[in-house]
Amino acid sequence: MPHPFPHRYTCELEVRDDASSTLKAGPRPPLLGGNPPEFDGSDTWWSPEHLLLSSLQICFRGTWNALTARPGIKASKFATRAEAVLEKGPAGITFTSITLTAFVTVPAAHVDAARDLLAKAKKFCIISNQLKTEPTLVAEVSAG
Repeated sequence: MPHPFPHRYTCELEVRDDASSTLKAGPRPPLLGGNPPEFDGSDTWWSPEHLLLSSLQICFRGTWNALTARPGIKASKFATRAEAVLEKGPAGITFTSITLTAFVTVPAAHVDAARDLLAKAKKFCIISNQLKTEPTLVAEVSAG
């Protein structure tokens, strides 16, 4: 059961000697984060760019779960891929495109409803709504 609003979230960051950071939030497993190789970091750390895309995908899935609970639509497959392009322009360095692709398999009778609910999940996803660049949704829904 959801908790009443407002919700508050806290994360802590500890800087390490190798230019990475350890991210902590309560009892959750810590994450090792830092700049990606494109910004003189490592490809073994979670970068802010990857964490942003991961947050979008997790939020999108949670919103999908909430929207499909009432009509009882069960996906036998639900996977996403997020891709972003970061460019330097007149406004500085910013994401110029974000594409969220959802791969969903539902019973044949629910294909159209699943497409509609994927669009609604993008519309109501908290993380999607916070992004300066609106994500493009590609919905690949199949019957199965």
